[in-house]
Amino acid sequence: MIRSPFAAVSRARVVASALTISTVACTTRDTAPRSSHSLAGDWDVYVALGANAGDGFEGWRRMGFAHFDNADSGVVGVVRRRVGTPMLSVTHVNATGDSVHLISNGTASLAAMWHGDTVSGVLMETDKPAGRRWRFIRRTSPFTVEQPYALWSGPLSDSTYAVTEDTAVFMATRDGAKLVSYIARPVGTGPFGVVLQRTPYTRILHPAGRYWASHGYIFVAQHVRGRDMSDGKDFGDYDTDVRDGYDAVEWAAKLPGANGKVGMIGHSDEGRLAWYAAVSAPPHLAALAPSAATGDPWRIVPYEDMVFSPINVAWACLMRARTLQSTDNLDIGSAMMHLPLSDLPQKLGCGQVPLWDRWIAHPNLDAYWRAHAVTTDIAKVRAPVLQISGWYDDSRGPIDYTLALQRVPGHPFIRVVMGPGAHKGVDYVSGEFGPQSRVDTRPLQLRWFDHYLRGADNGVDKEPPFDIFVFGDNTWRKEAEFPLARTVPTKWYLSSSGDAQTSHGNGTLDTMPPVGAVADTFTYDPAKPSPYLIDSRELETSLNEDFTTLNATRHDALVFTSTSLTKPIEVTGVMRATMWAATDARDTDWNVMLLDVFPDGHAERVQDGVVRARFRRGNETPSTLTPGQAEQYDIDLWFTSRVFTAGHRLRVSVSSALFPKYNRNLNTGGNNERDSTFVVAHQRLLHDAAHPSHITLPVIPR
Repeated sequence: MIRSPFAAVSRARVVASALTISTVACTTRDTAPRSSHSLAGDWDVYVALGANAGDGFEGWRRMGFAHFDNADSGVVGVVRRRVGTPMLSVTHVNATGDSVHLISNGTASLAAMWHGDTVSGVLMETDKPAGRRWRFIRRTSPFTVEQPYALWSGPLSDSTYAVTEDTAVFMATRDGAKLVSYIARPVGTGPFGVVLQRTPYTRILHPAGRYWASHGYIFVAQHVRGRDMSDGKDFGDYDTDVRDGYDAVEWAAKLPGANGKVGMIGHSDEGRLAWYAAVSAPPHLAALAPSAATGDPWRIVPYEDMVFSPINVAWACLMRARTLQSTDNLDIGSAMMHLPLSDLPQKLGCGQVPLWDRWIAHPNLDAYWRAHAVTTDIAKVRAPVLQISGWYDDSRGPIDYTLALQRVPGHPFIRVVMGPGAHKGVDYVSGEFGPQSRVDTRPLQLRWFDHYLRGADNGVDKEPPFDIFVFGDNTWRKEAEFPLARTVPTKWYLSSSGDAQTSHGNGTLDTMPPVGAVADTFTYDPAKPSPYLIDSRELETSLNEDFTTLNATRHDALVFTSTSLTKPIEVTGVMRATMWAATDARDTDWNVMLLDVFPDGHAERVQDGVVRARFRRGNETPSTLTPGQAEQYDIDLWFTSRVFTAGHRLRVSVSSALFPKYNRNLNTGGNNERDSTFVVAHQRLLHDAAHPSHITLPVIPR
């Protein structure tokens, strides 16, 4: 795996509002007066949210590249996305000293400054900040445009149809509510299959509509209740979306020119809305093909394994009105420490957010959350389903729903595609993963629907059902099942001589169980929680950030590292941790993170998990602890497909906070979302022969 130059330097910082990066020295010029600066050459372009640096860690993502020519008439260049599409065409550069202004013929520009050998500044739109900052880091060679990799071979429907569009078509639900839809149609007699996307986000989707309609499908994007012109005053409860989804499928199947077969798509919450419709088993739903479908609400949003995730305040503020509200410049990082957590939206200036209040009102796994869970009724799903996601996607639904549906006797056909991306794609994952890393979702969905909605005998139902991208190999592999039948569950045991605080301690990780190893201790203070590197505005909670400095400096976490691997180890599947621990508090959290330590010493997050002690016996039945009593904790570490190559080391860190991904346990046994008082907890992790704390990795023989 090739790491990005930005990530390579970021390990020198723990949490910074602006990271300064040094690259190769360069000679340059500007328009007036002349100086030592020059933009001539090739650059990687990183993007961060917000017009101003906020408190806390900020995510700088390698979104594009730039090239500038050094010409007598001035420096002229272009900034492009990694796929080659333009981000900014620069026709003129105004420069004075360290100040540089990149100007285009349009309304966009970049007001920037030189910082050593890098250029960083604020993206402007009609001379006003546009809510993004860019940073240019010099490359030593031109960037190669990333082309979509053809993961599935075989014929696809041609794009031969002219298209008509209607932006406001209303449907009446069974209780009389009117929901508004955008519809794109192919021009022709049909009949045509229907692709339906129910959404709380944007309804008028011209590119998607034209894509599907040009390929011979009627495309429908329908706003759910409480959004834009659809009826309903209070978005976010999703109380009616199982039956509304049923009604929408049956309505869409009867649209003029429809062939009676409906397929559903959608990304993120739209994907969960597709699943909501599927569990109602509408007779005309022929297939599903969601991407990054949000999991059950106690698994990812708003709780993660029943631990509240305060960064969801960004989504709550985004959705607080009938149309999407900007969150780019919310100073979420500085507001996160506010207590009580229950009024965080007001602290940020978002006003009263009923959705947030409903989340806070249900801190245990109760009937409310069960009623809003796909897995509650997943046995009712009859349509074949294609799930598309990535190993660093935080939606969690694709793997959870697949595993749940596979347990249903006689379940419909399931295909799964797991790539290298995050929730919003591979651009958010640090590193470069070769020419197979970028896969276009739509051709996969098109081939799926060609078969199930149009009857094409294209083999999509006969191929191996699991496509996985293997980090390290940086290639795709087809599998017959998931989890893989050849998996060898392998335990890696935590041990030390009692001094595992920080990576400078003596914590070890080994496949041999410890014998008589003493316990490790640390102090967890909710006033100074162990950080989790996350840009709270991004709505990305599961990225491969560099935790090297945190591992080395935080004494409120334990670090256990293996020796260097002498041969590669492939880990593909679901991972778990088993910890024996004690505390002097009535309640606390245990967080476990798996990391890959590279030969240069930097430690990259692979996955992490959490258990709230009160839920150690189940999320439905919270119970406080007996102070000082050792308890066993089982922790879900999510999933991956990764080759830890020779020379690398495995690392596990254990803490009682990963903030602000998870809200702070206040250690009192009270309400962690509504209370403002907390106590310090003194923690003890056991790893002797009677209490062999370990992680279990799904190792694949090679």
